[in-house]
Amino acid sequence: MNRSYARFTRRTRTQAPGRQRGAVAITVAFLMLALLGFGAIAIDLGYLLVERNELQNDVDAAALAGAPCLFQRSVCGNLTATQPDWTTATNMATSAIKLNKSGNMTMTQGTVTYGYWNLTGTPSGLQPLPYTPGANDLPAVSVKVSRSTGQNGGPVSTFLAWAIGVSSEPVSAQAVAAISYPGNVGNGGLFPVAMSQCMYNTFWDSTNNKPKTATSATPPSGQPSSVVETAGQPYMFAITSSYHAGPCEAGQWTTFGTTSNDVPYIQSLISDGNPTPVAIGQSPGTYMTPGTKTVLYNNVNSCSAAGNGSCEYVTVPVVSSLATGAYQPVVAFACLKIDSATGGSNKYIVVEMSNNSDKCQTKGGSGIGPAYGALTPPHLVQ
Repeated sequence: MNRSYARFTRRTRTQAPGRQRGAVAITVAFLMLALLGFGAIAIDLGYLLVERNELQNDVDAAALAGAPCLFQRSVCGNLTATQPDWTTATNMATSAIKLNKSGNMTMTQGTVTYGYWNLTGTPSGLQPLPYTPGANDLPAVSVKVSRSTGQNGGPVSTFLAWAIGVSSEPVSAQAVAAISYPGNVGNGGLFPVAMSQCMYNTFWDSTNNKPKTATSATPPSGQPSSVVETAGQPYMFAITSSYHAGPCEAGQWTTFGTTSNDVPYIQSLISDGNPTPVAIGQSPGTYMTPGTKTVLYNNVNSCSAAGNGSCEYVTVPVVSSLATGAYQPVVAFACLKIDSATGGSNKYIVVEMSNNSDKCQTKGGSGIGPAYGALTPPHLVQ
């Protein structure tokens, strides 16, 4: 009995270490798999996020390259196209896709679509044509790029996720860029002259969204004889103070959100623009400064097309009333080409209406306003 017990004890003691070693090996194997799983999450997920960010940069750039060509621009080669120019915008966005890489892989494929984007989100998403745009709908370009089976070199390969059965993963990104007529303008985007709505209507073809053109060399009624027109070209007309003309021939110096109206302050606005944002319908409006200052007209001539050209193309607020010494609500933003200005006894600024998309992009412009020539920069809405 004692011998049997001794043999059993010796056998048990000699077998136990082997069993323990086997259990440890199994435990280590499971731990290694767990570590590989965690490594896959940490390393591969991070890598996939990097690849997706690269794709996002690609589609952002492509959408922003296409959106400006929705309107006529010399760089787009579509100066005679109907706006929105969906075809040129699509081609420009498609070409831009190929200028970017993901994981050192040049992108060669992508999907470009177009339509209208509603700023309020109702309806949501890009609305394809045919579609009748409403007040909050912007013409927009959408770009989607994927690394997936058959697309741009296939899915992104993983480093460690193969251990959990994932050797690659598809990645995609999408962006939508839009452009519109501004409903508000940021700092530095406006010139300190307000136009009357009546004057704007006189020289702007609202039906075709372009300047009215002269039919002869004779200036319109109420315009100085020194203004010589060119038949077939936008009317040149003089903006003078409301003190010297009727509302349809007048404009007024404006200091936007402040009642300051001294010459040095307005000179700073000529060079630097509005110091605070201005929006259509914003209360209290933009301030109409009383009086006329000869030196300011001389300053404008110096930066006009007749001068150094630094203020040749400007965006100005349009108001219904030019009553001075009071704030007037802004109803729109217009693009003007300033040809020259005259001081002295006959003070006026000679301008033309413009819808030149190359020149009328309003600094800090956003939102939606009436189509008066000025445009927002292209911006991402998704």
